[in-house]
Amino acid sequence: MVAQGSSTLFMFPGQGSQYVGMSKDWTQNFKEASHAFEEASDASGLDLKKLCFDGTDYDLKQTEITQPAILAATVAIFRSLEAMGVLNREEAIYAGHSLGEYSALTCMGMLSLGVAARIVHHRGRYMQEAVPAGLGAMAALIFKPGSDGVTAARTLCSEAEKITGQRVSVANFNSPEQIVVAGVREAVEAVGRLGAESENFKLRRSVPLAVSAPFHCALMKPAAERLSEELKSAVYQQTSTQYIANVDASLHSNEGAADRLISQITESVLWVQSIEAALAAGCERAVEVGPGAVLTGLVKRISKEGRSLATQNIDRWETFKDDGSKI
Repeated sequence: MVAQGSSTLFMFPGQGSQYVGMSKDWTQNFKEASHAFEEASDASGLDLKKLCFDGTDYDLKQTEITQPAILAATVAIFRSLEAMGVLNREEAIYAGHSLGEYSALTCMGMLSLGVAARIVHHRGRYMQEAVPAGLGAMAALIFKPGSDGVTAARTLCSEAEKITGQRVSVANFNSPEQIVVAGVREAVEAVGRLGAESENFKLRRSVPLAVSAPFHCALMKPAAERLSEELKSAVYQQTSTQYIANVDASLHSNEGAADRLISQITESVLWVQSIEAALAAGCERAVEVGPGAVLTGLVKRISKEGRSLATQNIDRWETFKDDGSKI
């Protein structure tokens, strides 16, 4: 069972964690998981079981498919865990990385899965269509251990914008040594070049990301505007639990959720700051629910005042079952 109070952070992965076959084993063992896929499929108009279980990597990399697919796969696992009676969703704090914030709001009971699936299907398409193909880019900046990657990344973006006259900014503060930047391709490439030219930045390497659009930057403004009305008209249920929002790394209930989700499309994902907020709120461990283990790896690199979160990753049913089915 989960520890009482706010000692556990449930966290949910975002785009990039998908893989063919994700959550298939849960649907084979839990009707709740199968029903989650059906509910998300009905709302999004996509056959998510077919896409997730029998599709291709190419299918799952299409943003308007990726987002509802990861949402469905994540909620399927969470609902299976609920059915097993191994967790209490009322006694934890929630957080999701980018798209994962929708999974967080769904699992904590603020958004229905149907509403969330429909929104993220549109979100993915709008984000894809916001920037002409080839214009934008993203890159992960990997800094040397112990360096101030946050300050270095912001400085590099500022200098790259001055040189190129094009927009680039920090998209994700993933860990102290991993910062993702996004913007116009020319400016993103300039960031990596400038970082390599000076030892002062302590940049180990810049890794171009295989994404279809530059997420979480000003270039996504058209997507935010298109999704705005749908987010504002959605029903956000009041719950007794709270979540940490990407845009400000602060604890929230349902009030203002729509505005935060709108801002999230163009603003940075404050993941480092979110984990620090969880530590400040008294969390002692983080349980990642959903495909992959990206967040588990990132959280291990984040600490506050010498404290860090113990981690657990729940993805494949067979692995979870073999580990003793304990959270």
